[in-house]
Amino acid sequence: MTMNSTTPIRFKADTSSAPYIVNYNNRYTPSMPEGSNAAMDDVFMTQLMGQQKAQKKEKSKENWNKAGIIAQAGIAVAFLGMLAVSILGLKKSGNGEAAKKELEALTKVNITWEDFAGKKIVAPLDSKTTSTHLKEVFKNIISSKKLTDKAKQWGGGGNNIDIIYLYGHGGTGKTYVAKQFAQETGAMFTSIKYPDIGSPFKDAGSMKINKFFENIIEKANSEKDKKFVVCIDEIDAIMKKVKDEAHGSEEASKARAALLTGIDRLRERCSNVTIIATSNYHPGNGVVDPIALRRFNNKIEVPLPDKTQTEALLEMYLKEQNIGAVKAGKFIGSPEFVNFADTLQKNGYSNGEIALIAEEAGKIFRSTLDGVADSELTKHPFTVDYLEKAMKINGQAASKTNELMNVYSNIPFEQFFQQPQKQTQKTTLLDKIKKHFHRENKN
Repeated sequence: MTMNSTTPIRFKADTSSAPYIVNYNNRYTPSMPEGSNAAMDDVFMTQLMGQQKAQKKEKSKENWNKAGIIAQAGIAVAFLGMLAVSILGLKKSGNGEAAKKELEALTKVNITWEDFAGKKIVAPLDSKTTSTHLKEVFKNIISSKKLTDKAKQWGGGGNNIDIIYLYGHGGTGKTYVAKQFAQETGAMFTSIKYPDIGSPFKDAGSMKINKFFENIIEKANSEKDKKFVVCIDEIDAIMKKVKDEAHGSEEASKARAALLTGIDRLRERCSNVTIIATSNYHPGNGVVDPIALRRFNNKIEVPLPDKTQTEALLEMYLKEQNIGAVKAGKFIGSPEFVNFADTLQKNGYSNGEIALIAEEAGKIFRSTLDGVADSELTKHPFTVDYLEKAMKINGQAASKTNELMNVYSNIPFEQFFQQPQKQTQKTTLLDKIKKHFHRENKN
């Protein structure tokens, strides 16, 4: 019998060995009546497909195992290659000399010293531009430093090193006061800000702070006959309290620890150095770490200028503008000048803001002289109008909205920068009726 490819294969049951069961594909299945060959074919095909699936599964497992072995071998080769490159790099760098130089570059601190001994670079500490409060406070500190050795022994005081925390509104001239102090004591002066001793790299910031203090100690001990004033501007960048879970809290804690350790080492090893740290934060507002503040034996506020100081500052800044009309005229000391200075003082303008107003007034005045003949210049005097226009341009004094100098007590740190929520009172139906009748009675 000839069969084409589409003709299904029929298997005939073998009943010679057992009358009730058949031997089919090496499996035993119940005997079936004649005419049921189609059902037998379906069973056979199902079993055959199951076997093929199992074979494919085993083959896939073998392939995955081979791929895993190849991947592991590739990783091992790559690791060995990187190790070889690192070893060669260390050999070429001369046992890590390149890495050492790179670390030194990351932790390098540049310190520039100004010699204030015998020089008048800034206004004297007892000038009218300095507040009476600061004059009295610094007079006590300076007087104790001018004592003879016997007087120091008689008066006591031990190491007699001052760590001063200068705080006040922005623009009140805290760094300028530090320079005045250095000039008054005839000291070498240097000023540094946190960005100069900070770093975005892990541990580099604390290492730079350590090196900064090491350089100061080495300099002071090598020149013991000289005095040194070190001003750390905006120290609150290091000394602010930071939550443990906040981003960068670990590096901030390390930087703060390095700063406090450096101050302690300086106190122990030097007697001719004064550290003046400036900050815009009041020590009592809870933002600056109180543990860090304990290192400072002097906490001095630099207040906003009083009336006498404001007049002196306005006069000084106007003269710095080299306005001939101001020098030639009689504006300074006039009633208009005094009244304007009084307005600045009452509205809480700082030293820096008074300087900006004087500078802006000079620009406005010069703009009015464009096209004026030289012979006509005397007909254009400098008046208070230019200062009033400049004050409007400068806007409200920053001290009016500054909360950094506020003193808070028993307020959790997390709530310090939270904006107060306005409490809205619910209006009941009775309140609406009362309001309505109140309006009717008024009409």
